[in-house]
Amino acid sequence: MTAPVIPFVTVDVFTEERFRGNQLAVVTLPDAEFITKSRKQEIAREFNFSETVFLHRRLDSSWAVDIFTPEAEMAFAGHPIIGTGHYLFSLPKDDSPTHHNPEQNKLVLHTLSGPVSLAHDPAAQLVHASIPHNVHQHTQAPTTWDQLLPTQPHLRPLVARAPQQWPASIPAVSIVKGVTYVLCDLTQNDDVFAAVKAGPSPQVPLDDGWGPSFVGVMYYKVLEETDDVIKLRVRMIAINLEDPACGSGSSALCAYLALQRGAGRGNARFKFDLEEGTEIGRQSFIRVEVVLGEGGDSVKEVWLAGKAAFVTKGEFFGV
Repeated sequence: MTAPVIPFVTVDVFTEERFRGNQLAVVTLPDAEFITKSRKQEIAREFNFSETVFLHRRLDSSWAVDIFTPEAEMAFAGHPIIGTGHYLFSLPKDDSPTHHNPEQNKLVLHTLSGPVSLAHDPAAQLVHASIPHNVHQHTQAPTTWDQLLPTQPHLRPLVARAPQQWPASIPAVSIVKGVTYVLCDLTQNDDVFAAVKAGPSPQVPLDDGWGPSFVGVMYYKVLEETDDVIKLRVRMIAINLEDPACGSGSSALCAYLALQRGAGRGNARFKFDLEEGTEIGRQSFIRVEVVLGEGGDSVKEVWLAGKAAFVTKGEFFGV
């Protein structure tokens, strides 16, 4: 009996140019259990992209993904969802998944964090994703610069020049359980922002019931703020990498900023344009839209959007 062919494609996400944006490998499996979790981890380590996804059909023939970094499985990540969406919407109609309406350019993709609604705008070349969210700011113990500096030791002299300008605590926000970001505002500190380097994830305190968790740091600057859009420049550091484009981190950051600006404004809607990856030669553009709840103190919707460019395709000799 011939072994099934295991195809893959690689996609640069949050860009329309190849060799920019955030790299993603999409591996299509016959079913979820075709290979073990440990083998998926080995394949993700072999690609060595920030994430690799394993795409497979569920019993109802809809699609689901398992998302892996080179180090561990993730409950959710943004750029794999956008990249996988571009791949699924590119399939011929006969290969289109159940729950995909070609006429309306919509489908549902299942993740460990729940189902994600995707919409394709062919004219704008964008895939929009409704992001699963359970936005939570950790407050039981503060996150401080003392916890971040071990991951960026070369920043100590810059931070020490004006210690009074650094806040006593830095927000740590989970977009869902298991995916957390420290949100470090460097709008007034261009030299520190420029000096950030790839480094390890910080050890930060999480509220009871919210660990264990992936933890990254979103260093950001507010470039422009109007009634229509808030423009940001961001850098995400974790697991000894700088991420070229971080969808889940962008979602967490924008949800936090929307809550800060929308207090008391029920159903307020905020739009964000983010640039990331320029410092490492992988310029990326991310769009996020956040809708607040009735009282303005909760998040009702988070939408993530971006373009993608297909780069390679191939097959595994055996898995």
